[in-house]
Amino acid sequence: MSATHKLPILFFLAVALLTAQPAGAQAFDHMSIGLGGGTDGVGAEFAWPLGSHVQLRAGYGMATGLVSIPVQGFSVPEHPGFPEGSQVSVPVKVKLGSADGRLLFNIHPGHSGFHFTVGAYMGSARCIRGVISGLPDDYNTAGFDVDGYLVKATNGQLEATLEAAGIGSRGFAFKPYVGIGFGRAVRADKRVTFSFDLGAQYQGKPTLWAEGKSITGRTKKVQLDDDVLGSFADKLNPYTKYMAFWPTLNLHLHIRLF
Repeated sequence: MSATHKLPILFFLAVALLTAQPAGAQAFDHMSIGLGGGTDGVGAEFAWPLGSHVQLRAGYGMATGLVSIPVQGFSVPEHPGFPEGSQVSVPVKVKLGSADGRLLFNIHPGHSGFHFTVGAYMGSARCIRGVISGLPDDYNTAGFDVDGYLVKATNGQLEATLEAAGIGSRGFAFKPYVGIGFGRAVRADKRVTFSFDLGAQYQGKPTLWAEGKSITGRTKKVQLDDDVLGSFADKLNPYTKYMAFWPTLNLHLHIRLF
């Protein structure tokens, strides 16, 4: 097992050792279900107390297609492969694309709702989906060649995704999370509670991927690196370099089941 793949195991082992001491007899004596949403998508989670000062939250959320943002002033060469030629303005829509599980530990230093949170988000490496439409006809026949796979438009539309693996590997993302918040996911004296969280997931700098097709008809997702994108990379990189840490802001409504 590589060092990269050992990191998630060591991470949760460290958290387990951290939370084992205060758990005591109060561990898992209550459970709540929470519904909420934010920049990490819309999702549901369960929560259990691990003693007086630590609570465990486990759930799943997704943001695929949740928000669509139009990008203005985007242009491409009129003919692919000729970046110095005339430019054509085309509409672009950017959508959130994450879908992942999360395992989080709320650590309450005192008896109030204020807490620190550590844990991780785990799932699809896709974080953003972009769709370019209205491309000139040449883009339906010509495109980017990546190791024998041709990435081109269909009916003037081309879709690509930004993917970030965190400290995992391509196709599966393990994104450590650190944050602060207010509110307890489980309270023995209240049936309904609210919580607010603010933090960041480490996902690393995302890379651009799209579906390509070989001359035999086989399809495969390929990475569009700077050498392939050419001048387009100069437009994209100023945005992706700031995306190594994904800002996470969410609100949850929790209902204690027992």
